Amino acid sequence: SGMSSQEFAETYSRTWGEMPSYVAAAQFAAFCALSQAIESAASLHGEDVATQLRNISLSEFYADISFGPTGPVAMHTIILQVPAASGSVTTPQAVFPFQEATARFIFPRPTWAQQRCRITTSKCSGNGECTTTGTCACDEGWSGNACEQLRVVAETDEGVVLQTLAVAFASLIVASTLMLGFWRLCHCRYRLERRLLEELTQAIAREDQRKIASTRRRLAYCGWNPRKIDRFVCSIRRRQSEESGISLAYLLSQEFLDLAQRCTGVQDPTFYDLADAFFLKEQGIGACGVCPRDGELGCSFVDTLPPKYRQGATHFLSWTWGYTVSTVRETLQSW
Repeated sequence: SGMSSQEFAETYSRTWGEMPSYVAAAQFAAFCALSQAIESAASLHGEDVATQLRNISLSEFYADISFGPTGPVAMHTIILQVPAASGSVTTPQAVFPFQEATARFIFPRPTWAQQRCRITTSKCSGNGECTTTGTCACDEGWSGNACEQLRVVAETDEGVVLQTLAVAFASLIVASTLMLGFWRLCHCRYRLERRLLEELTQAIAREDQRKIASTRRRLAYCGWNPRKIDRFVCSIRRRQSEESGISLAYLLSQEFLDLAQRCTGVQDPTFYDLADAFFLKEQGIGACGVCPRDGELGCSFVDTLPPKYRQGATHFLSWTWGYTVSTVRETLQSW
């Protein structure tokens, strides 16, 4: 095309009234490659054009385009990242390939464990930072699971020492002896509670209402009040919703195909068709459901599925919305 990135962006914006995405640039480059292959083949015959594409070497603003022996484009890709610095946008930095990187890759979204830590500990009480594993790393002078305990220090002639009274130490020894039996009793109760909470978590995942009800009663016998149990149940439902994925079995099922065809009225709909029919209409799927993540009306599609089709996600799948349902299903079936 002989165009630069800036010339393409300006031409695209004038034509369509918006800035192009990387998809638009990629599709333009693909069109350029196809055009050159047709011209080189002097034919519209598929095999003649394919032969030229296999041997093509095209320099475009998007990339230097050639194709590998199995078909995929064999171009050199550089991934840029614009990290946030105190809320402002900084100069893009190359983060991949690693041998050409000018900065370390920064994933902007914290882990789910880190987000839960920030919510449940009020960001470590403002006295520390939540780690990616969901625990608090406390600032100096603070301790506790939520960094809520102040460690008091005092200055003496010998230096800085923790304030510890001898009488408190002696009292601790006496109290330890008196409380030993009580601790053993509490420890047994603690292990029972842990087991009940695990059973309740599994029952929620299976939507086993009978098991949920019986486990709630047993927790009540252990001293848990209904409000505390409700908070725990809400936190588990929220976590399971955040970490759930749609099962491959559902996408390949007749049930999903029937739903797609019924909602769109199309025999082999694209995912653009599904988006309109599933979510964008007034009474879309999940519109009347309560979201387990925020308690508001309107839930994710995955939250409407039964447990056998909704479990912890193990794979991330990216695809083009222009694909039809049959294309995606056949590819997943082959995989």
